[in-house]
Amino acid sequence: MCAGCRKGTQRANSRNARLKATYGLTSDDYRTLFEFQDRVCAICLESRRTNLAVDHCHKTEAVRGLLCARCNNFLLARGARDRPEVLRRAADYLENYPAWQALGPRYTYDNKEENSNG
Repeated sequence: MCAGCRKGTQRANSRNARLKATYGLTSDDYRTLFEFQDRVCAICLESRRTNLAVDHCHKTEAVRGLLCARCNNFLLARGARDRPEVLRRAADYLENYPAWQALGPRYTYDNKEENSNG
């Protein structure tokens, strides 16, 4: 086996051992979940070149699914911090702008046109 193949095998073995030790998942479990999710992040539905992260509940340790690094690290870990009500409010915010409710619809490009003409 060449050095490149050996390194790839060692990396895969290391990842499989970490999945088993940390989440109790075998490589077959990961592959099954990956295929079940159509090989994409469970939240943004985008595919990634690298492996998707195993997302888990920090209270119960339950495995929830596979996420891309962006959704796992920024959306859930730093943003919502395992609080679904935060994500519900974020979705509501994106669908119902508070500024429009208070001031009516305003668009930044309208302001730019007014400023350039005035």
